[in-house]
Amino acid sequence: MTQIGYSNVFHVKVGGAPLRPQHARLLVAGWVDFGAGVPGAFQLTFRDPKRKLLGEAGVKIGTEVELAPVADGQGAQSVLLTGEVTGLETDYDGTGTFTVVRGYDLGHRMLRQRRVAGYRSMTASDIVRKLAGQDRVPVGRIDGTTAKYEFLTQANVTDWDFACRLADESERVLSLSSKGKLQFVKADPASGAPPVSTPSEKSPFVLEAGVDILRCRAAVTSADQVSSVEARGWDVTTKRDLVGRATAATTPGVSIGTTPGRAATAFGAATLVETDTPLDTQAQVRYAAQSLADDVTGAFAELEVTVRGNPKLRPGVPVALADVGEPFEGKYTVTAARHSFGDGRHYETLLTVSGRQWRSLYGLASGGASVQPRLPSVANALVTDVKDPLKQGRVKLRFPWLDDKYTSDWTRTVQFGGVKGGGVITPDVGDEVLVAFDRGTLDHPYVIGGLYNGRDKPDPVDVPLYDGTKGTITRRTVADRSGNRIDLLDQRTGGKRGVRLSTGDNKLTVNLDRTNTEITVDSSGSVTIKGSRSVSVEAGTDLDLSARRNLTIKSGGMLNIEGRGLVNLKSLGGAVNVDAVGALSLKALGAATVSAGGTIQVNSVANVGIRAATLMLQGVVLVNNKPYPIP
Repeated sequence: MTQIGYSNVFHVKVGGAPLRPQHARLLVAGWVDFGAGVPGAFQLTFRDPKRKLLGEAGVKIGTEVELAPVADGQGAQSVLLTGEVTGLETDYDGTGTFTVVRGYDLGHRMLRQRRVAGYRSMTASDIVRKLAGQDRVPVGRIDGTTAKYEFLTQANVTDWDFACRLADESERVLSLSSKGKLQFVKADPASGAPPVSTPSEKSPFVLEAGVDILRCRAAVTSADQVSSVEARGWDVTTKRDLVGRATAATTPGVSIGTTPGRAATAFGAATLVETDTPLDTQAQVRYAAQSLADDVTGAFAELEVTVRGNPKLRPGVPVALADVGEPFEGKYTVTAARHSFGDGRHYETLLTVSGRQWRSLYGLASGGASVQPRLPSVANALVTDVKDPLKQGRVKLRFPWLDDKYTSDWTRTVQFGGVKGGGVITPDVGDEVLVAFDRGTLDHPYVIGGLYNGRDKPDPVDVPLYDGTKGTITRRTVADRSGNRIDLLDQRTGGKRGVRLSTGDNKLTVNLDRTNTEITVDSSGSVTIKGSRSVSVEAGTDLDLSARRNLTIKSGGMLNIEGRGLVNLKSLGGAVNVDAVGALSLKALGAATVSAGGTIQVNSVANVGIRAATLMLQGVVLVNNKPYPIP
């Protein structure tokens, strides 16, 4: 595979200094394991009969370790892994006493805690840089991304798992370099490998059967292969469905004598639809569809090949597989590499090419659960903000059972709905509410109702909520914090039934009394009935208008008072005045009688005329206070 030959010994640095020769001679075995999307791991086994190695070599939890293979006659070569010790072990059996040192590259720091956080208006690459800074992981090559997340939640998962999610959505691979620096880069396609016809001695990336391949297992399968995939979502802003489509004909990680498309079409066309994750934008469904296509096609071919050890073989490196027969011969992108050495063995490298499907017993037993844990279907929350810029009744939430600092994005609340209709009843700041999560994701909560508790209770009302004897509900109420409420009353036996509208101070009540079939408006202040056009009040029988003080009837035009029977105008305590700015006409189709217990006086600044066919005057007639003789 290459002109350089490597010994079965690793060069080890501990705390920045090489192991002393007396300690290096005790190293009997070791391995370094890399995988795309997981931190690199290592194990070193020392024969330690006196059990003094750890103390003498200064090895303890947190000690920096650097591993490099040793080339025959050339000393230590390129660094294979830079990490730190995370575990120590002693092992005694019939073969001797051994000390085992285990550790990871610095990526393990991003797995140490679960975090709840929100990221607003940031790209995936910006978030990855921030996560690395929080965990004190040096940053290497970060391929920038352009799409910004409006609001993205890290839902109680580790920084590493969250960064892997960002890598999946951005078509990147998360790993650490041999120098221990975080990489967030696009994976090299298999097409970047040397041609299969290249002799293996001229390139370390050509793996040739019978030359440098020690063991090999390759496979292709049509299982779970489809011709196309879809990802679907919903755009809340435009109220429309979102669809992203991608073909599953090829995979960038494998270029051999057949393709996923050929394997799938052998049994007819099929489409796989992504429904597990809520998606909100067209960009998200497009990336989700492409990611799903990569997942499906990535399982089309698998390769496990053991070759003579070479530190240049790492995850993400394209290699060529030669002289293994069709259709397996071709180009592959490595997804995992394990470098191992030991007494009596060659330095070997086991390369794996596979999809992201579970291949372990644990994976089969667990069902291959998603890395991101799903939240419970419903949970309680506290409202922290109601100043919705869209004025749609949305709120921001804090989850007391999850984190003290995290606050959600604007969350939709369940309403009566309807286009230009329905109703809006928004919970207030400090209210406890019940929240459901769309497909178990913290990014997509919905407020579905309010909750009472030991401190927040409904206001007392004169009608109980239920009948203690019959066990039936007698009142349903809609109220605000000020006590303004609508009561739906249903006391079946001798109680109140109907609808009641009341203010919080009970100074104004409108009662639709179903029991007595009456409407009551009760106000401690004034009551005004106003219509821009006409107002009609009609009674089937009697209509009473009464006032404890003055009663005023005004009209901007004609005022008509009509009755089909007797019309009475009566004062019980004082005079009756009829005052007209213009003419005053009193008219009767029958007799007209004007009577008084005292004097009747007719005054006019002009003439007074009395006209009749016959004018009858009885009593003494005075003219200017003098009797007027009547012949």
